[in-house]
Amino acid sequence: MAGKHRRKNRKRYQIFTTLFALTIGIITLHSCQNDRENNEEQGSEPTSGESNAIVETLEEESHSSGSEEEVSSLTEEERLKSKIVETPDVQLADWELILVNRENQLAENPAFTPYYTENGIIIDERIAEAYESMIADGRALGLEFILVSGYRSIERQQSNYNSVYQTYINQGLSEEEAIKKTEEYIALPNASEHSTGLAVDITEPDLYYQEESGLVEEFEDTAEGKWLRENAANYGFILRYPRGKEAITFIEYESWHFRYVGIENALYMDEHDLTLEEYIELLQKNEEIQHQINNLTE
Repeated sequence: MAGKHRRKNRKRYQIFTTLFALTIGIITLHSCQNDRENNEEQGSEPTSGESNAIVETLEEESHSSGSEEEVSSLTEEERLKSKIVETPDVQLADWELILVNRENQLAENPAFTPYYTENGIIIDERIAEAYESMIADGRALGLEFILVSGYRSIERQQSNYNSVYQTYINQGLSEEEAIKKTEEYIALPNASEHSTGLAVDITEPDLYYQEESGLVEEFEDTAEGKWLRENAANYGFILRYPRGKEAITFIEYESWHFRYVGIENALYMDEHDLTLEEYIELLQKNEEIQHQINNLTE
């Protein structure tokens, strides 16, 4: 009898040991899975130190990805060159890159040769071929465009500003409120790039005959607006005041306002989602680095 009890106890012990081992294994496996899931979730969240600045991202992408030893072996000239971001071969002084905004105001009306479009609106003669080609190609697809505004002198811009401001005052807004509302869409008199002759406000017939000369956000939903947004860069134009960039451009989103910057520049800016302000900043940094390199070799 004692032998039988011992055998039964031994079997019970073996079964208990086996069940215990299986339980520990299941718990360990479950814990490991949770750890992996937690690590994956944590890895997907950006750290607080990550920068969302597009220009900084482009700079980082341009840097060498070599080992620390390779980086430390670089000469000062090579180190500086590694910081230069590849861009079109252009100069900040190029006429099509003139930057006009509230931080870069015009002292006087820029000089240029006027070109009169089919409805008598003036633009800079140097962008006439690109503008006419863009409109003609769009019309060949059955699209209809109306050029609402082109060149405006500083004096004309002042008049526009005063008119809009007075409208808000007449509505009962305070001076501070009227100024704020006016400057959401109306540039300061010396800060409008319309004064350069390089900017155009474009809409289509249905909107044009409804309100505000068709210069409304809804233009983005029309066939004409969509086509321009997708193809303007091929002719050297950019959507000058895009949505989400208001803090950079100082102007609210305008689906109708396009600015000539040259084909190479426009394609680059469109590809990297850069405003003119951001592109100019990038070119300035490249120029500063190149100046440092030149000083080393003198």
